[in-house]
Amino acid sequence: MPEQVNGTNDAFSNTDEDLSGKYICITGTALGITLSDDDVSRFSMELKDDGKVTMEIEGSFAEGTWVRNNSTITLHIEGSYVVGEIGKDTISFNDFLKEQVNASVDLTFAKEGTDAAKPENYLPKEEKALIGDWVSVSVTDVLGNDASEEVDPTALAATFDGDHSATISFMGKEIGSSKWSLFAESVLFDDEFNDGVSLNGDYTDGVFTLTYNNTSTDAYYIFKMSNSEDGDK
Repeated sequence: MPEQVNGTNDAFSNTDEDLSGKYICITGTALGITLSDDDVSRFSMELKDDGKVTMEIEGSFAEGTWVRNNSTITLHIEGSYVVGEIGKDTISFNDFLKEQVNASVDLTFAKEGTDAAKPENYLPKEEKALIGDWVSVSVTDVLGNDASEEVDPTALAATFDGDHSATISFMGKEIGSSKWSLFAESVLFDDEFNDGVSLNGDYTDGVFTLTYNNTSTDAYYIFKMSNSEDGDK
């Protein structure tokens, strides 16, 4: 049975002491558009044991107070009240400090150090499927012909993390890291890699390929990738 707090069922058995701590923003929407990692990382807050709260928005700090009412929490910051829904190590707000941020923004914060703070928990299904360690299992050239006599089919390895960072290795040598994103079915990288290498990918119906282009050697290969945990995708 859920523990009762102030006469009301509280499915998460949180107390005011449980709520105290630092929270990071892990997901949000503005005008129906999902915010990026850089957008939500602008927000954090700390709920203190004495009922005070410190909010950080884009490097600026504001202070106020907080009070819990069963499954909700109310913040009073710079003359504004904002009510959040308490979840399992999360607090979600609609129209978060609308006057201060000059926009209608919905944000969810997670308590640092908990499973709820892991970014991969809030990725879309297609992006979440890319998280993990990948290794190439076959390779073709630009015309789609087998290129295994030119390059080892297992030459390319990639690790995709939930914070949208990726580390790439080629022939056992790390060639760099980059932020990644998934747009439609295209896997895009923000940065070029070492030795004149650029990468782009495709993730369609569970099949993941990475295109390797080395401008210094004119090498162009398309590698089919396999996830080390789930087998060939």
